[in-house]
Amino acid sequence: MTSNEAVGPVRRPGRPRDERADRAIVDATLELFAAEGYSALSVESVASKAEVSKATIYRRWPGKRELILDALATLNDDFPSLASGSTRERLLITMRHMANRDSGSLAGRIMPRMMVYSVSQPDLYAEYFDRVIMPRRLYLQAVLREGIGNGELRADLDIETATMSIVGPVLLQVHSLGRRPPSADLPERLMEILWPGLAAPGWEDAEKSEKPGQLNPQ
Repeated sequence: MTSNEAVGPVRRPGRPRDERADRAIVDATLELFAAEGYSALSVESVASKAEVSKATIYRRWPGKRELILDALATLNDDFPSLASGSTRERLLITMRHMANRDSGSLAGRIMPRMMVYSVSQPDLYAEYFDRVIMPRRLYLQAVLREGIGNGELRADLDIETATMSIVGPVLLQVHSLGRRPPSADLPERLMEILWPGLAAPGWEDAEKSEKPGQLNPQ
């Protein structure tokens, strides 16, 4: 065999995992967790809803806790982690993603339950925070640091406070429980307020002057 020939995947010993079963188990776990909570959820109920055997689940996870935490971690599967683009646009895309997770969505139904568990089951919440919340926060902080490094954001920016100012208002609307009507343009309106405090002095003016068709005042 030459070095240019394609090498097929090496099959591990034993029965290959069925990705469809994996997805069905994770989806069933999230739905049951959102509806019933940690204590009421059982491996038996997940197996029934996913239409798999308990043995299928136990071949993949040692117990209920590990299954739930792995399932919760998949809530980040569609998180938009962009490696390029302007700092403002990357932040906006992240804010739009969070704003689209309304209180009726799966992630939206799970969040209030986790807030309760932050008090009643702090160990479970701590693992959820590390595996679900922290990766999003670290991504935002990395975007902010890159923005500082390339001169888009002010050099003295408090990254932790900036992260909270970006995330907090979006989550407040998502979980307002109907007391305030949803606003599709909330990310854009928030950015108009936040950006002057985030941007490096003169950056916004320079950005505007580069837009095609826009006249520069003399």
